[in-house]
Amino acid sequence: MMGKDKHSAHNPSYAPYQTPNFEKIKLPKPLQKIRESLTQQEKMTILMVVGFTIVFAFISFFAVNQFRQLMYEPSQRRVEQTFSQPANPRDRVEPAPVMDYTSTVAQIIKVDKENEIVLKEYNNKWFFFQRKGDKLAYLDVTDEHQILEHVSKRLLWIFGLSEIALLLMAMALTRANMRPIMRSWKQQRRFVADAAHEFKTPMTVIQNDLERMLEQPQDTVMDQVENVAGALTEVRHLNNLIGDMLTLAQSDAAVPMFRFDDFDLSEIANEVGDIFKFSAEEKGQELVIDVPEKLEMYGDAQRIRQLIIILVDNAQKYAGPDSVVTVKAELKNNSVKLTISDTGSGVTDEQKKHLFDRFYRVDKARSRSTGGHGLGLSIAKWVVQGHHGTIQVVDTVPHGTTFNIVLPKTTKTRK
Repeated sequence: MMGKDKHSAHNPSYAPYQTPNFEKIKLPKPLQKIRESLTQQEKMTILMVVGFTIVFAFISFFAVNQFRQLMYEPSQRRVEQTFSQPANPRDRVEPAPVMDYTSTVAQIIKVDKENEIVLKEYNNKWFFFQRKGDKLAYLDVTDEHQILEHVSKRLLWIFGLSEIALLLMAMALTRANMRPIMRSWKQQRRFVADAAHEFKTPMTVIQNDLERMLEQPQDTVMDQVENVAGALTEVRHLNNLIGDMLTLAQSDAAVPMFRFDDFDLSEIANEVGDIFKFSAEEKGQELVIDVPEKLEMYGDAQRIRQLIIILVDNAQKYAGPDSVVTVKAELKNNSVKLTISDTGSGVTDEQKKHLFDRFYRVDKARSRSTGGHGLGLSIAKWVVQGHHGTIQVVDTVPHGTTFNIVLPKTTKTRK
């Protein structure tokens, strides 16, 4: 019995609690087929209709019942006080008429219980009756009854139309609220599919390199240096991809990832220029850093540095040879305008709509060859938004692409 729960050991009928699965609830076969044929949205719509109907039916019943009590209360008080005196003389009202409750009357108007007020129809009119012994109090309430019927019908119409109007409004609002959710869900599915594709390619390369190395077990490392170098390159690519995906995942989870402080934007821009000037020479490009001697601002220096590196690296990859990549920063009022432009072939208007989408590439083949995986601009946008700034993509005159970033100079908000 070791390892078993002590309750189950002494009580054969004991079973651990399990969360009920409502999907396994058995329904009649026709209802089961109907449920299986419905989409999730149709099920939610039916549930909403049923819920609204139940709520408004209850409200309608309650409202009509309350109105009935208000209409009949004065007449009921008159009938009640016919055979009894109120405790407070001020509450005294005119009593109802009384007649003898004879056998003949009992055959026409039957009142079984004494001291109980009943509503009955007699001779196309409506009366309140109350019997006490051989006496019968009666009061004509035909007018009140007719008013109650008319008002009740109108109340039911009002509540019915209100239910339909609110139901349509709720369905419209639900669909409007579901659009961003469905859009995020589709983006998430695409993100997972793209991520799987991005992981599959380097993993395939690594696998092939390792298999070729295993085919020659007697070779030294120098003999297999090409395969080792290829696998190492793909491992580095995977590390960069995982790092970028982790950054975006933390940004989606609203994890604080910014450390705000005063820093010199010009100093950072010049540092980035020193990093990329050699790659610019190798590609036959010109890199221009046009910033003032000093440009103080408040923000996360490391994230701003990452932003500039992403945009400069992206510009160099797509601009092509004999092009110019320019990094320009200037102070405008209480904002800093940062511009990274190139004189390459540019991008189309349709491509501009997707540049900041995750895993999007303007040229998939060229991006793969240069090691890009389509997450850089998504991270750049996140950095700008984290500083409460804006980023836009426009055409460079006469040709090329320009990223315009506007950042607050003295934003003290920490994330």
